[in-house]
Amino acid sequence: MTLSIQWRLWFAAGIPALLGFGGTWFAVKWQSSYGWAVFLGLPILVSFISSLIYARTGSATWKTSCGVSLLSILALGAMILLLAVDGFICLLMALPLAVALAIPGSLLGHVLGKRLSHGLAGGFPLFLAAGFPFIVGFETQHRTEPALHEVTTRITVSAPIQTVWDKVITFDRIKSPPTGIFRLGIAYPIEARIEGTGKGAIRHCIFSTGPFIEPITKWEAPHLLEFDVTSNPPPMKELSPWRNIDTPHLHDTFTSEHGRFRLYEENGGTILEGTTWYRQTILPDFYWHKISDQLIHLIHLRVLVHIKAEAEQPPMKPGVGPL
Repeated sequence: MTLSIQWRLWFAAGIPALLGFGGTWFAVKWQSSYGWAVFLGLPILVSFISSLIYARTGSATWKTSCGVSLLSILALGAMILLLAVDGFICLLMALPLAVALAIPGSLLGHVLGKRLSHGLAGGFPLFLAAGFPFIVGFETQHRTEPALHEVTTRITVSAPIQTVWDKVITFDRIKSPPTGIFRLGIAYPIEARIEGTGKGAIRHCIFSTGPFIEPITKWEAPHLLEFDVTSNPPPMKELSPWRNIDTPHLHDTFTSEHGRFRLYEENGGTILEGTTWYRQTILPDFYWHKISDQLIHLIHLRVLVHIKAEAEQPPMKPGVGPL
């Protein structure tokens, strides 16, 4: 089979990307599945088919086959974004994993493309692509309980523990604008309000995407505040060419279950510690929970730094108020 360089490139990169898009559509839109098949299986499959086609249709080194495979992965991402299957943030977070998996996939495809007969080289990729929906279906039917993860962040506050406690219970609106990843759509905290006092009180932690509802389970002033989380807002607003894109992973794939503030007196100041327990259903967990841990740590810091700034403000003198 002989193709011009341009057609060979488009064929080797475009066909696998289209197959990968079909698999992504089926898994995400029909099955609401964000598991091993999507984030491990598809990058390997797309890069494998791309490299096999490129190696089979002309002379190629593994480096050029790998380059074409990476181009196919990028083309798949562009299709997902432009056809509103998912948003930019999710694609950006998945990209390192997809690129890492494209390397062994392209190597295997290159080797087999050079060695398989013409009939096998054409039929083998189609066989693998046809089996993908069954893998997704099997994975969907055999979901396991996601692991519970814990993230703790600490900060030192130069203020009495009672002052810090009062700011933990309810804090004023955070006026500093969102920075870094928060500017790209990741949900960030804005303010906290509370209804009642003691165990059973309801805390509302308002985020950019909505409120967390937090019934208080432990109230040991001024040292310990614990709460369950009974309502979670979406974890982000996706960036997309389409307005108000609503992808399945914005609902129930990330769930905060429990939170805690712990305060310690130390050297005349206060150690303030915030902890979140959460679960997520996006797989592989070993990859995605590392990203989630870092995002939660940044969320903690935004709250704790704000509490620190409020608690460390000098008290107003009697009779003196804002102009």
